[in-house]
Amino acid sequence: MTLMRVNRFPTLFREFDELFRGVPADPTEDARAFIPAADVIELPKHLEIRLDMPGVKPDQIEVKLDGDQLTISAERSEEKKTEAAGWIRQERSQGRFVRTFNLPSSIDGARPEATYKHGVLVVTLPKREEMLPRSLKVKVEA
Repeated sequence: MTLMRVNRFPTLFREFDELFRGVPADPTEDARAFIPAADVIELPKHLEIRLDMPGVKPDQIEVKLDGDQLTISAERSEEKKTEAAGWIRQERSQGRFVRTFNLPSSIDGARPEATYKHGVLVVTLPKREEMLPRSLKVKVEA
């Protein structure tokens, strides 16, 4: 009979981390702070960053590129609550957020583009010409 030692503590600690992820240190702080989810996609010719920001007005979005850092900030305003509306529950978060992304050196910071459509902000950052894949034609002599 072979005895195996099984260490279950890493799993336990990981589960504890997951349990308390996003719980504010200050209980008075709102745990539903507005922090949009982001996807970062590397394509052959550019890098694309997509943020889900439904309910944000386009004039409330600021995209700033400073060196190798891209900073996106915005504010989603709180809806006016009226007594006649009869609020039962409010789960959608609001407020101001700032997200900063460190960009690789392959990005050309002179030509960024940003579009906002259907609540999704897409920032396109082209790669430097010297970083793009190249193919060469081979001359065949007979």
